[in-house]
Formats: sequence, structure tokens, C-alpha cells
Amino acid sequence: MPGKQLIILAHGGAGSNNAHSDGTDRACKIGLELLQSQTPVLEAACYAVSILENDSRFNAGTGSRKRSDGSVRMDAACMDSGKRFGAVSAIQHIKNPIQVARAVANSEYRVLTGEDAHQYALELSFEKVDMTGLESEAPGTDTVGAVVFNGEYFAAALSTGGTGGSRPGRVGDVPLIGCGLYAGEHGAVCATGHGESITLNLTAYRTYEMLGRGIVPQEALESVLGWFEDSQDIGLLIVSKKGHAGGSNRSMAWSTLTGK
Repeated sequence: MPGKQLIILAHGGAGSNNAHSDGTDRACKIGLELLQSQTPVLEAACYAVSILENDSRFNAGTGSRKRSDGSVRMDAACMDSGKRFGAVSAIQHIKNPIQVARAVANSEYRVLTGEDAHQYALELSFEKVDMTGLESEAPGTDTVGAVVFNGEYFAAALSTGGTGGSRPGRVGDVPLIGCGLYAGEHGAVCATGHGESITLNLTAYRTYEMLGRGIVPQEALESVLGWFEDSQDIGLLIVSKKGHAGGSNRSMAWSTLTGK
């Protein structure tokens, strides 16, 4: 959007290696280029997350961790300040679950799960990938994500392979609106870390409420990190009209990029 400040932030998950910020740098670069070409914010956020899904150092897409039965079941979600929200849960054998979530956001549905989400992805010709022999390079990382602002609209996107070794039916915070992410007229928030704790705290929506009360992102970030016990990993990306912030109580590869 010419003449307006463009902002994108991306993270590789709470617990990800800070040295892997070259991956989040690349996600921000691609996302910013899309924003500069006037691509809608939801699409830009989702494509940034796709870059992270394709990087096996992170726990999403082709880097996803296995459940207790050896399967890989992924969750993804996206939302923009126009109240478009879409999510998939426990989807298998799809290279970029975030793109399926974006398709759901543009449909009459809000959340699709399991084999039905997989079938929906096949009907829309999304790329399949055989994850049978997958060996993740990301044993200690959580959800990846991005938030964007094009000077007018906000968006957030998340993707995860889930908690390694968990039951196949386990669902974390990612596909639950207001838990892992939220976007509205005041800004966008995405969280990463211990999914059950993020869900119980309604983390993303409560953080967003702070932005609505005029609290700046850095102050909101510091407050939210205090909601969690030391044993619970948590990281956030926040953007509002008053600025942006990112951080975690663990190591976390993350990047931010601005432009016009």
C-alpha cells in the first residue's frame, strides 16, 4: 500500500534456536514483498508462514513432530481484521496446512478437521507430501507464526506440528480462535508455546484487548509473559498502530521487517 508503513513479524516457535532467524528473516522478506505489491494482509501472513512450514528446522509443515502413534497431524489458522478466520486441525500429508486454513477462511466454514480437512485440501489441489518417514529437525520448538499490518488492516497466521509424543487426537491452541491468535481493528497477535496453557489463558484475545485499551505492544508483551509459570514456554508477536513487539521466555528465532 503506497505511502503507508508496512510491518511484518515472523517467529519459528518458542524454543527455536535464535541462530535460525535466517529462516524468519526470509519469511519476513517474502511477506513484505507481497505487502508492497498490495497483496491482502491475510494472504501475505499465510505465505510468510508457508516459508516456515517448508523449513524443517521448525515444528510445522515438513518439520512437524510425530505423535505417540508415529503419525504427523498438523494444525493451522489465520485471521484478519475483517473478521475472516479459518483453521484446520489434525490434518495429515499436506505440505502447507496454512494455505488450507486460508482457503477455509474464504469459505462458508471456519474450522475443518482430520480426514475431512485432508479431503478438502485434495479437492482444492493442495500439494501432498509423504510424511511416513519424516524425521523432524525441530525437537524442541513450537508453533510458527506471523503478524502483519499494511497501514490499514491487520492479520495473523499460525501453523504447528503439535506437541511431539502427544495422543493423536490432541488439539492445542492453534485452531481455537482467541487462544493462539486474534486480529481485529486494534492489531494482531499470535502466540507460541505450551498449547494448553495458552488456551486456558485465552492468550491472544486477552492480549488483543490490551491493545484496544491503548496499551503499547511491548508493555502488553511483558504483561502476558508474566501470566505463565516458568515451566510453561510462551512466546508472542504483537502489532498495533502504536508499534510492534516480539519475545519469549525461551529462545525464539524471530524477525521483523518494515517498509513502504
